[in-house]
Amino acid sequence: MLRCPYCKITISTRTDVCPLCHVRLTDVGNSKEDVKRTARAYPQRAKLPPLSGSLFDKVYLFAWLSLSLAMIIVEAIVTRHVRFSWISVTFLLYLYLLFRILLRGSEYFPQKVTVHALILTAAIYSLRSVLPEPEIIAEFLLPILYLVSTIAIAVFLIVNYKRPNRYLLNVLTVSLMCVIPFLALVILDDYKNFALSLATMILGLAVIIGTLIFRTKTILSELKRKFHL
Repeated sequence: MLRCPYCKITISTRTDVCPLCHVRLTDVGNSKEDVKRTARAYPQRAKLPPLSGSLFDKVYLFAWLSLSLAMIIVEAIVTRHVRFSWISVTFLLYLYLLFRILLRGSEYFPQKVTVHALILTAAIYSLRSVLPEPEIIAEFLLPILYLVSTIAIAVFLIVNYKRPNRYLLNVLTVSLMCVIPFLALVILDDYKNFALSLATMILGLAVIIGTLIFRTKTILSELKRKFHL
């Protein structure tokens, strides 16, 4: 049997990490042979083929890849550069993620907001080559996106105040993104319209500091649980 010296427990089923503290068992006195000799308490998951998925995934992703390559090649041949194609490519990919989320129901709202913010960041950034003033991306578009995302997650946490711990990493992710627009303006040395990006950064830093002060132990526990640190 396997044993965790930190938790002082004996583990009777095959696993690579301690179910309590998530430390890797082979790093604390257990050999790989000990792990293999321990019986499984559940059947081993079958390996999925690399192209497994629903029919919707296969059809949509094939169509997205085909259209994307066609648009990029045509624009590169006609105009000698690729500018507008990236907008369509990113938008079609965003629609795919949106449809998949809608098809899977309404759970994991903070995670969905975080993923949407990341995808929309890429979509908005792809507009830099066609906008007459690309700096408005960092001045207005991204700050508004991150403000809305942060407020949406905050409202969700208030409504679900009894179980906020499982969403703290999403809060930190979106809060870190709030710093990006102002830093971009600093790097670009553009201070004409920085008020919104500055307010977004202040909000993001305040959320990060508050979360770290009041939920440090919970965050560390979540990191251990998710990444087996």
